[in-house]
Amino acid sequence: MQLQLAKSNYHLTIVGAGQPTWVLLHGFMSCGLDYLDLVQSLPGRFILPDLLGHGATKANEDYPYTMAHQVDDLNTLLTQIVGDSPINLWGYSMGGRVAIAFAATYPDRIAQLYLESTRPGINNKPERLKRQHHDANLAAQLLSGSLADFVDRWEALPLFASQARLKPVLKTQIRQGRLAQAKHQLAESLIEMGTGAQPSYWANLRDFNFQTTVITGQLDHKFTQIGQDMLQALPQGYSRTIPNVGHNVHLEAPETVRKILKLEG
Repeated sequence: MQLQLAKSNYHLTIVGAGQPTWVLLHGFMSCGLDYLDLVQSLPGRFILPDLLGHGATKANEDYPYTMAHQVDDLNTLLTQIVGDSPINLWGYSMGGRVAIAFAATYPDRIAQLYLESTRPGINNKPERLKRQHHDANLAAQLLSGSLADFVDRWEALPLFASQARLKPVLKTQIRQGRLAQAKHQLAESLIEMGTGAQPSYWANLRDFNFQTTVITGQLDHKFTQIGQDMLQALPQGYSRTIPNVGHNVHLEAPETVRKILKLEG
């Protein structure tokens, strides 16, 4: 379905009905359909939006793809769909950063928070500036070359090495989804909503007075350590480290994630 806001038009998929209500936020170069197979036949209602710069969601040319705009849009969408009812919010990687920003801005909307392979931004200013340059370079590569070449480089990152074990049909499906994206929208997302551009929400974690589950893959050492650092600040933080998988836990261990969605909602 499509929902029109003032300067943006969001595409989202809704699966199921009743309680609890889940909102699942995808990672970079993906869309809400990333979760579609995962949530079929699970109890509750699942809202799967395409975030700014991704999928079939479109925005006016003058509309910034900033974290603040993304969070406010998400709040408006949820108000239209569920009113002011609290939700279970799940975010993966980039979507996890959006989930953290949303929870920091609208804490009363959160029943439970699930953070998969993500981080609350970068606290250190020099490191944040370095990441801004990194994201700007990635955006320039996107705009100057072919999307297929960019996807090739993206899929070759060490972060995704464990996905080599996926079935060929699934790898093809994921690649086709990436190639269906719009280059200029992805580039704008990198520049305006990338890890370097977003504010740091590390200080906000101590005010998360709701259950927050940090989910990481055992083979993803970087984000497992970041997750452990987050747990030190979270007053109701819980850790789920899934064995023998990497960065994208819900892709590499779907049955484990289905159990979390089914049992912990």
